Formats: sequence, structure tokens, C-alpha cells
Amino acid sequence: MTSYAPESILPGKLDPVEIGIFDEADPLQTAAIWGPVGAEAVLAQCYPLEISLFYQSFNVVAARQESLGYATALQEHGVRVLMIRDLLAEAIQPHSLIKDQVVSDMIRKARTTQDLHGTSVPEDGDLIAELVEQDINRYGEEAALILNQTLSILPNLPLGNCIYARDQMNVLLETRVRSAMAKPMRKPEVSLYETVYRRQLVPHRVISIPRKETFEGGDAFIHNGTVFVGVGTRTTIGAAVSIYQALKPQLNKYGLRFAVVEDENPFNKPFREQQDSMHLDTFSNPIGRREIAVCVEEARRRKIRFLSSMDGKTTIQDPSKSFIDFLERTEDNIV
Repeated sequence: MTSYAPESILPGKLDPVEIGIFDEADPLQTAAIWGPVGAEAVLAQCYPLEISLFYQSFNVVAARQESLGYATALQEHGVRVLMIRDLLAEAIQPHSLIKDQVVSDMIRKARTTQDLHGTSVPEDGDLIAELVEQDINRYGEEAALILNQTLSILPNLPLGNCIYARDQMNVLLETRVRSAMAKPMRKPEVSLYETVYRRQLVPHRVISIPRKETFEGGDAFIHNGTVFVGVGTRTTIGAAVSIYQALKPQLNKYGLRFAVVEDENPFNKPFREQQDSMHLDTFSNPIGRREIAVCVEEARRRKIRFLSSMDGKTTIQDPSKSFIDFLERTEDNIV
């Protein structure tokens, strides 16, 4: 594919994309990423950790360049890239806004939030104005202002966590799982991503999580013949069961098993420590067909439970083994 300098990766209409993931170690062909991080991440950092969900503060201008560099690296390796933020700017219904008003509204929201919570984001006014100007250069003024309004002003909490682009959905086999986020700051992200996916993906099956259950995309992957779903602070056992029931025909078709990797006491740690292992993919990641990298301490805490079905009823195996015990029996190499 063509190689691009970061700021020349511009939005544009793409041919519809087919979905399908059958093993985490398969060669990557298409990736959805958030793209050039903007002022929404500045505003999100004006809130304390328990609301912002950012483990620590970060340089948003540098993050913007890094995300564009990441897109370039993927493309140079033959991966087709969907930059959701770009495609969202293209998809949102246009209407006229005044630049100075949008920027001043964002700055006012940032400073009011900092005063309320006693937080501090250095030079937030200049930083917000700079990032909005970069968006105008990228999308044109009308689209850039509407995008920033949508991400930072209209929602009660700014949508800075959109950068974690696996969480809003996950693809398992031939099906996309639409997330149901656990945290208030993250809930509106799903509908924005859906706006893009409805336009960019070929028709496919979608799993919706039952009401009152939660699932985030970082809590699932397929590895070594098994669909794993993490159950903990962000994903409930009820959501995992609903995914299993929806996937049963495909699990049978491809001869795969389904297991939950469960934290039996997910909220017995301080919030910052919960963040360390909030998702399955924050403490375990396949790096080959029978090879996986794990945080052993967390994998030892987690219990593995296999799901099965008989006479239309779903059975969840009693948790007899830890996740690390299971991996030691089934993997060629654990890092």
C-alpha cells in the first residue's frame, strides 16, 4: 500500500469492509483505530482518575502525532486502516458553527471542570485552540467544529476515551459484538462508532448485550481454539453468557470452545489497581498460535470456566483451575 506522512493521511470514502477474526495471531488485514487524538482528550484529563479513566495525564499533541504515525506503520505493512475520528467527521450532519464560540465553550468547560475537581491541565486554553486549528486544517472548518462540539461540548462528559478503539466493539468469528460500556464517560462512544460502522462495514451479524449487563471489547479474544471472555470490573457474566449463546452456531461450525476468565472479587482492590487488569487484554495477549504473554499474578487470581449447552440450557463449569494453570497445560510458551 501507499506510504503516507502522518498529516497527509486524510479522511475519505472507503469501500465497504468485510469482518472476521478467527484467531488473534492471524495476520492483520484491516484495523479500526480512533486516529488523530484531539481536544476531547484534553478536556477528559480535567476530571479526576475515577471519572476520566486515564491512568495518568499525557501530551495530547504528541499522542496525535503518534496515532498518525501508528496508522502509517500499519499501512506500510499492508494493513487497511479505518480512522474512526476522520470518518466520523465526514458522517456527522453538517450545520454552521462559529469557531471562536466553539473554542471558548470548550475552554470554559475545561476550566469549570478543573475548578470543580481541583485538577490542572497546563495551558489548556492554548492547547485546545491549537488542536481545534489542526482539525480545521484536516477536515475543513465546518466539519472540524461540529466534530469538536460532538466530542467535547454536547456530551456531559467529554469523550476522550474514544482513543481505545477496541473497547466500543469486538469482532469474534463472523460476528461483531456491540459493547455496553460500564463507565459513564464511555457509554456515548458506542453510538458514535456505530455511526461509522453502519457506513463502512458490509452487512454482518451484530450481537447486542442485554440491558443491565456490560461488555467492553478489550475483554474478548480468540486464541488456540478457544473464545475467551474476561469477566471483571467492566464485563459481567451475563454479558459473557449472551455472547456465548449468540455464537453457538459458529462455535460448532469451527470446532471452538468458549471460556470465561473470571475475577471472582473484581471490586476488592483500589480503583487504580482495578485499572491494571480491567480487561482480559490488559493482563494477557496472544503473541503466537500457542504462545501468550501474561501478567502471572493476575492470571493466577482469575478462574477459567467453560460454557456448554444441553437441551437449550447453558451450563457454566465450576471454576476448578486458575487461568495460569490452564495456560501452563495448553500453551507451548508463556511469556
